[in-house]
Amino acid sequence: MPIPEKSPKVWIVLVNWNGWRDAVECLESVLRLDYPDFGVIVCDNASSDGSIGKLRDWAAGTLAWTAPAGPLARLTTPPVPKPVACEHVRAPASFRHGDSAARLLLVETGGNLGFAGGNNVGIRIALDDPACAYVWLLNNDTVVEPGCLAAMVRRAGMDAETGITGSVNCFYADPGRVQALGGGHFSPWRVAIDLHGIGMRRGDIDAAAVQRAQARLDWVSGASMLVSRRFLQGVGEMEESYFLYFEEIDWALRARGRFRQALAEDAIVYHKAGSSTKEQHDSDFAIYTQYRSRFKMYRKLLPRLLVLCHVRTVRDMLVAAMRGRKVASRAMLRAMRDDLS
Repeated sequence: MPIPEKSPKVWIVLVNWNGWRDAVECLESVLRLDYPDFGVIVCDNASSDGSIGKLRDWAAGTLAWTAPAGPLARLTTPPVPKPVACEHVRAPASFRHGDSAARLLLVETGGNLGFAGGNNVGIRIALDDPACAYVWLLNNDTVVEPGCLAAMVRRAGMDAETGITGSVNCFYADPGRVQALGGGHFSPWRVAIDLHGIGMRRGDIDAAAVQRAQARLDWVSGASMLVSRRFLQGVGEMEESYFLYFEEIDWALRARGRFRQALAEDAIVYHKAGSSTKEQHDSDFAIYTQYRSRFKMYRKLLPRLLVLCHVRTVRDMLVAAMRGRKVASRAMLRAMRDDLS
């Protein structure tokens, strides 16, 4: 389907924390999008690895960078032409959209604000642009197919009640395997989160699989969320108290009855998954923060079911201990103690 000559303006927001190499690879793919009207905001959460300087040098064309080898190198090779029109902003200083031709904004948030806080800085800047119709929250450890954004905007435009649109997220290390079809199902009573399509081969995605995912799409994965301006103005920003994890489900619960979630099955994103938090390696920080955030969400939005959250955590803790995952078990226990203190 061709892209309309006049397309809704989209601002793409990436949050970076000590991950400039991932961010550069992501930007190299994003700037190849076959969508006519978008800008990019990189919100840096007080990185200590010189990320802002590295990204400025990359945009200027003075930083040597080579795409990682592998099947996804096609999405970032050859490098996009430099220089990339770029402007450096320090939050909360206002940015005057009409006075700048910059396609890329590098924003210093002023601290490590977490996933939600960093994204909210970008959202505020994006919404200050009166032309902005959507904000695409995209993890900086992703690369995207050129038609990804156009497919998401098309899907979002099919229903005025669609607030957040997700993509087909595949594993960066195994591009033919699905991480999530848009997002997943949340069962408050089971205290369980299920990702739609996880592990299935991308080639096996058919109309039935898409229909099943869409029918039970309770929340869209934070790795890739196209959020409408109407949703942001009606529901509000992300909840910053979580720092990491459960922001997407909090958003979906707050929007119940007003907005729907959607899956753009033709939008493909490849996600490295947990490159900052090391969550795939039983990181104490990642596990503690995940369970702590779950408690916070239940206390805030589902207080009557909080006891079930505690019961589920005890079960998870015992299972982890039985399997020799001592770091994980202790992190869960610490999260539960902190919730009760």
